[in-house]
Amino acid sequence: MHFADAKGLKIAWSQFGSGPDVLAIPPFLSNIELAWEHEFYRRFLEYMAQHVRVTVFDKRGIGLSDRFAEPPTLEQRIDDIGAVMYAAGVKRAVVFGASEGGLMSQLFAALHPERVERLVLLNTHPGASGLLAAHRALDPTMSTLTDFATRMEAIFATWGHDPQYFVDYFSPSYSDNAAYVRWHGRLQRQSATAADVRRQSTSLRTLDAADRLRDIVAPTLLLHATHDPIVPIGAARGLVDKIRGSRLAEYEGVDHIGETSPQWLEILTTWLEFATGAPLARQTQRRLATVLFTDIVDSTARTAAAGDGAWRQLLDSHDRLAWAAADRHSGTIVKSTGDGLLARFDAPSQALECAAELRRDLATIGLDIRCGLHAGEIELRDNGDIAGTAVNLAARVEQAADAGQVMVSSTVHDVLLGSRYRFTDRGDHTLKGFDAPWRLYTLVE
Repeated sequence: MHFADAKGLKIAWSQFGSGPDVLAIPPFLSNIELAWEHEFYRRFLEYMAQHVRVTVFDKRGIGLSDRFAEPPTLEQRIDDIGAVMYAAGVKRAVVFGASEGGLMSQLFAALHPERVERLVLLNTHPGASGLLAAHRALDPTMSTLTDFATRMEAIFATWGHDPQYFVDYFSPSYSDNAAYVRWHGRLQRQSATAADVRRQSTSLRTLDAADRLRDIVAPTLLLHATHDPIVPIGAARGLVDKIRGSRLAEYEGVDHIGETSPQWLEILTTWLEFATGAPLARQTQRRLATVLFTDIVDSTARTAAAGDGAWRQLLDSHDRLAWAAADRHSGTIVKSTGDGLLARFDAPSQALECAAELRRDLATIGLDIRCGLHAGEIELRDNGDIAGTAVNLAARVEQAADAGQVMVSSTVHDVLLGSRYRFTDRGDHTLKGFDAPWRLYTLVE
C-alpha cells in the first residue's frame, strides 16, 4: 500500500502486474487491500496482472484514503487521479472505470486526453442526465428510478450489518452464496461507514460528463450487462452514440458488479485484448501443490441450535480466521465450499500448519472442523478454480476424517518423513472414485 498526497489528503494506491499501464478508477465501494482476500475479486486481479500493470486506488472518502469534510469538487477528484499517477510514475495509461469510476474516467479522459491511451468503461453512465434518460427509456413512468432511490435508502440503512440487501440488488447471481454475502458485509465495514457512503453518493450526484463526451478522443470500449439492475443498458447505448469512435460490447448478465459476476472472464478478456491490442495467450497451467479441504462438523444441527443470526456471526468469524491462517502460511483460498473451504499451498508443511492452526483458532469460538490434505499435480484454471485428481483425492481424504481430525494422504505423510510432525496410521481406506485403497494418517499435536 502507498499513499499519494493530494493537496493535504492521502489517497491510498497500489500497483501490481506487468505489461502496458492500466489505471483502474474504482466504484464508490472499494478497499484495495481487502479486495485480494476474496476469491471472486482476487481471480479478476490476478488475471489482469498476467497481462497488464495495474495502478489502482481508493477514492477520497472511501477505503484506505482520507475522508473529506466537504463534498469534493470535480477539480479535486481529477487532481486525485493525477496525484496517484504522479506518485506511481505513470504518465499515460489505459484508463479503466467501473460504475461511478466510469463517470470519473470519462471526465478525466475529456480533460486530460494526453494522459489517456485508451478508455474502458464497465456498467457506467455519464452522470445524472444520462442515468435519468436511461431509466426514462426503460420505463416512461420512471417507477424504476423511484424503486432505485428507495433501494439505495434501504442499502444505507442496512450498511455493514445486513449485506444481503446489497448483494440481492447489486450481485443477484450470488444472493444464495452465503460466504460471498458475509464477505461483502466485511467489505462494507472496511470501506466506509453508512454516513461515508451517503456523503460519497451525494457528492457524485453533482458530477455529469454529458457535455464533455465529445471531447474524448481516446479509443473507447464500453462493456455493459444487458440486465444491469442499477444502470440500465440504455445508458451505455447513449454513451456510445456520443463518444466518437467508441464501441459497445453487451454481455448477458444481471449483476452490476462486473468484476465478480459469473461473466467476469468474458468481460476481462474482451477489454484486455482491447487494451493490449492483441489476443490473449491462453495456456493451461499445471503445478505441484498441496490441497487442503476443511468442513465444519455438524453445521446443520449447529444452525438450528444457534439460530440464523448467531450462526452467520460464527461463520463470519470462521471466514476471517481462515483468511488470516492461509495468509500467514502463504496459502491461497480457492473458494468457499458451503461451511468449509478449499485452499492450495506450495508445500505440505505450509498446508499442515495452516490446518492445525485453523482447527485450534476455530475451537476457541466453538467451531469444530475436519481437514483433509493431499499433494500432487493440479490444473490452475483461468477462472481461479483448481482441478485434477489431486483435488478430488484431497476432498475424499477430508470426508474420511472424523470430527477435529487433520487427516493426510500417504503422499503428504511420506514427503514429511523426518520432519517434526507426528502422525497416527489410520490404515487403508477405500475412497469413492478411486480403485485402489489409500493409506491415511492423522496429525498428532
